[in-house]
Amino acid sequence: MSNLSSEKELEEFVKKIVSQTTEKGNQITRNEPYEELSKLKQKVDTLLQPTSTFNPFDVVKWKKGLKNKKYPEEEQLAMVIQELEEPIIQSERDSGTPYFREPLDIILGVLDQDGDLMLYHYDKRRFEIVKQAKATGKQ
Repeated sequence: MSNLSSEKELEEFVKKIVSQTTEKGNQITRNEPYEELSKLKQKVDTLLQPTSTFNPFDVVKWKKGLKNKKYPEEEQLAMVIQELEEPIIQSERDSGTPYFREPLDIILGVLDQDGDLMLYHYDKRRFEIVKQAKATGKQ
């Protein structure tokens, strides 16, 4: 793909892609390209906003529209265990997946269905702080 040198070229390119029909449930609908472009820009802007420093015991949740893993669920709270100094880059995954080269730079604790603590690695850009830990590091 050639470089898209202007916002107009990018807009035309995205318009062409998202104007194709998509299947939702049993219905085939036509996407509105400008609505899709607006949503796309909003999500990218949210992802690329500077992130705060996360500290142990901070309570976090997914930023709206950026959930890309099964857990935690959409509004489920998670607790920061550790922010990694160097992200783990998953290179063994296929480049055709959304996880290819995703920087995993934060470890979060989540309660599973049995109430057990599960630890998962995530891209911290996808999370926002709900409640910061007190200076002592405990709630």
